[in-house]
Amino acid sequence: MLGVLVLRLRTERGGHYSMFPGKLLHGALFCCMAAYDDALAGDLHERRVKPFTVGMLWRVGKSFGAVPQARELNEPHYAAGEKLLLRLTALDEDVLFAFLHIPCGTQLAVGKLIFTVEEVLANGQEDTGCVEVEELIAAALSMEEVTQFRISFRSPTVFRVDNADCAVPRPELIFASLTDKWTWQRLPSVLDKAYVRGVAAKLTQLEWRGAGLRIRQSAQKTVPGFMGDFTFRMDRLSAEEREIILLLAQFAPFCGTGRLTAQGFGETQIVFS
Repeated sequence: MLGVLVLRLRTERGGHYSMFPGKLLHGALFCCMAAYDDALAGDLHERRVKPFTVGMLWRVGKSFGAVPQARELNEPHYAAGEKLLLRLTALDEDVLFAFLHIPCGTQLAVGKLIFTVEEVLANGQEDTGCVEVEELIAAALSMEEVTQFRISFRSPTVFRVDNADCAVPRPELIFASLTDKWTWQRLPSVLDKAYVRGVAAKLTQLEWRGAGLRIRQSAQKTVPGFMGDFTFRMDRLSAEEREIILLLAQFAPFCGTGRLTAQGFGETQIVFS
């Protein structure tokens, strides 16, 4: 079972950050999981690959259309009483249940700022919901009319290539990353990464609107990232190749794209047409 949830938050103690708060959000969510199931939190802490993602804090009513300025990401300010949304995803039933059982009224201490959970959404509002992996596979086999798709990277996204960070939205990197995540979760339908990379290279890029950014993870470290919307057409793909790309594209909103997806990076949305 895969799930997308959104926490509705109210800022209790406002203030500003001096770096991108992804790591701090990661730690706050671990505290919630430990309160629900300490053994689960301990097990997840030991895993190299986390079966969940943590998005960025978004102000209620804010449009996702424009790429934020780097300062908005690296030095965000939230006032007391301000309402925010935090998107979470789960790739594991135990994690999904832990997120669903976050009690309303829970306080998240994210650095010096404190947020109260007002509601946990998982019923279709704000693009939330749960799905079985088999449903994704069946959907990929039944999307004959789909000819193109738009990928929206709603938080900074970065890949690891040859031991270096790479913030270039090439389809080969996007779909190789998604293949890794599918494999790491031991999901059905074995996918060959080299084959998928070759298929992705045949996608035709129609349109892109985005920007590169430097993300401050600490006082001493920044990493590159990109955000934006990228549209691809599948006109050069065989039927089998289309099914693979469509399957991974559907998986992307659950697993995120690139690295550091449990620390605010790689939040992904897909629109098919």
